[in-house]
This record gives sequence, C-alpha cells and structure tokens, in this order.
Amino acid sequence: MSTLSSSPVEYLKLHVHYEQLRTRLLSSVGSVVKKVFNSSEQAAAITVVLLTVGLVILAGMKIIEFAEVAAGYEAAITKMVLPPL
Repeated sequence: MSTLSSSPVEYLKLHVHYEQLRTRLLSSVGSVVKKVFNSSEQAAAITVVLLTVGLVILAGMKIIEFAEVAAGYEAAITKMVLPPL
C-alpha cells in the first residue's frame, strides 16, 4: 500500500517541477521573441524611411530625364518644321 500512495505523490512532485520548468521556458522564449519583434519594428521603420527617400530620388531623376528628352524632341521639331531664319 505504501508504494501505491508514494507513486501519486512522486507524480505530483514531478508534474509541479515540469510545470515550473515549462513556465520558465515559456517566459524566456517570450522575452526573446519580444526582443526580436522590437528590433524588427525598428528595422522596418528604417527600411520604410530609406525606401521612401529612394523613391523620391528616383522620381526626381525620371522627371529630369523626361525633361531632357522632351527638350531634345522640341529642338528637333523646331529645326525640321521651322528652319532657322
């Protein structure tokens, strides 16, 4: 009978021990995930700023390129249609 009564007690002791280990493991994994998430938020914000600046620069370059091409066509058309006086 004593073996039967000690077995559930040992089971409960092990169960409580593993529950504490599980709780500590989950809390440490949670803290690591939180740190990674916070650093990824900062990296995402920096990436958004850099991509926005790059997009503005690219748009400016395309506008300048379009203006140069349009000026070249305008110069060519005026030379062909209206000869110099």
